[in-house]
Amino acid sequence: MKLSFLPLLLLGLGLALVPMALAGTSTPITVTTQPVYHPGQTVFIEGTTAPNTLVGVTIYNPQGKAVYSNTTTSNANGIYTLKAFTFPSQPTAILPFGTYTVVVGTSTGFTNSTTFQFSPLTATVNVLVVNPQGIPVSGATVTADGQTAVTNSSGQATISLATGNYTLKVIPPAPYSPATQTISVVAPQTYSFKITVQIQQLALQVVSATSPNVNLKDLTSGTGITVVGGTTLTVESVVTFAGQPVSTATVTAQFNGTMYNFTYTNGMYVLTLTMPNVQYESDLVITATYAGMTSNTVTLPVTVNQNTGALISQLNATLSSLETQLNSLSQSVSSLTSTVNSLTSTVNSLKTSISTLNSSVAGLQGSVSTLNNEYTTLNSRVNALSGLSGTVDIALAVSIIAIIISIVVLILVFRKIS
Repeated sequence: MKLSFLPLLLLGLGLALVPMALAGTSTPITVTTQPVYHPGQTVFIEGTTAPNTLVGVTIYNPQGKAVYSNTTTSNANGIYTLKAFTFPSQPTAILPFGTYTVVVGTSTGFTNSTTFQFSPLTATVNVLVVNPQGIPVSGATVTADGQTAVTNSSGQATISLATGNYTLKVIPPAPYSPATQTISVVAPQTYSFKITVQIQQLALQVVSATSPNVNLKDLTSGTGITVVGGTTLTVESVVTFAGQPVSTATVTAQFNGTMYNFTYTNGMYVLTLTMPNVQYESDLVITATYAGMTSNTVTLPVTVNQNTGALISQLNATLSSLETQLNSLSQSVSSLTSTVNSLTSTVNSLKTSISTLNSSVAGLQGSVSTLNNEYTTLNSRVNALSGLSGTVDIALAVSIIAIIISIVVLILVFRKIS
């Protein structure tokens, strides 16, 4: 393989050397090549331009790195051809599988480009799907190693596979049950396989899945569904027994760890799920039972994307509620402040009353002291008179007077206290 890497930019320098008459030519350049190359095949580039014109060709690998660059000259008819390089038997870091770009240019200033694929050799695998009576089954999905095809009206589908061992999976429409078959192929040979699918006595088919952003029909097991959080997902299914609709089957679905029951309405088994507004993934697994039989299982991977708009609305509602609670708390604080002020006024009033009472008690204590002094004086006088004859009557009189004085004092004290 020649890797001279002559940049196409060098061709532009030729413009300064081309006679003015040649520079004025208006014939563009075309470029073609084989659309797909396999290991061991040689890359050929060809096209048309002005006769006897210098043509530069550069080929870039899938990473955009130039892997080949060379020049050639068109013939008298304006046709140019170039044998570029041969791909190795196995891909390399410089020549990996993928899309290659061919860029061509002329000394007269015209450029063009095209692409081709470098792919592994593949075997052609023809699959014929029939029922037990040998009648072709159309609409069956055939998959192997990520390659998928659907059978046509003749029950045939074709896929391409590299050399290796594979499991062919056939998912037919109701009332047939899925089937698998292990195959081995060697590229580039052609193979034909016939797969017979059996009639499934009890068959479940998911006919639709809808939500505000989803509208899917005839879902097969493995079909992914992406919904927005905070919305609903409605799934409709039909159940057949020996190809005939059944209205009394039990259809259940398990989703995110919870079991749900479908409701039979207008010929459909219907289930509506409300999706929480959080980001998560879970499989919706649907099964039907009838007369002791169990149908096929349909598994639908569901992805729930968080609805930021709904979260903002919910946050606004929460903030509004908090604001209301804050206002209520502020009113309560204001009421408590008024109560504290009232209690403070009452305490101040009580302090004033206590001060007045203390003054009254002090006054009474003065009065009592005065009465005690008077009582002492009287008692001295009584003692002086006690030595005289007939003093008994006088002492008695003095005792009575003392008693009266005490009563008067007690009355005065009780009046002050009240």
